[in-house]
Amino acid sequence: MPEPIDPPPMTEREEVEWRAEFARMGEEALRHMVNFNPGNLNPRSKLALAQTWLREQKERAESRERWTFRIAVAILVLTIIGIVLDTIGLFR
Repeated sequence: MPEPIDPPPMTEREEVEWRAEFARMGEEALRHMVNFNPGNLNPRSKLALAQTWLREQKERAESRERWTFRIAVAILVLTIIGIVLDTIGLFR
């Protein structure tokens, strides 16, 4: 049985078009397609790019969550400092 032939590498234009297509589809729809209908993402380089795109989206979401947490903690600390300083000022 002959070995499968790898498709040619994707062009820059294909990558841009596929990324735009993935963005239009949204993460959930693309994740479903990757997991349940990967044959719809042909050639294989499109499937690989879809997996990479999903991983990038997850990393961006995690980064936003970390920044949101840090900002919330900073606001909490500043609020506590403000309350302490205000309380000290009331007793003088």
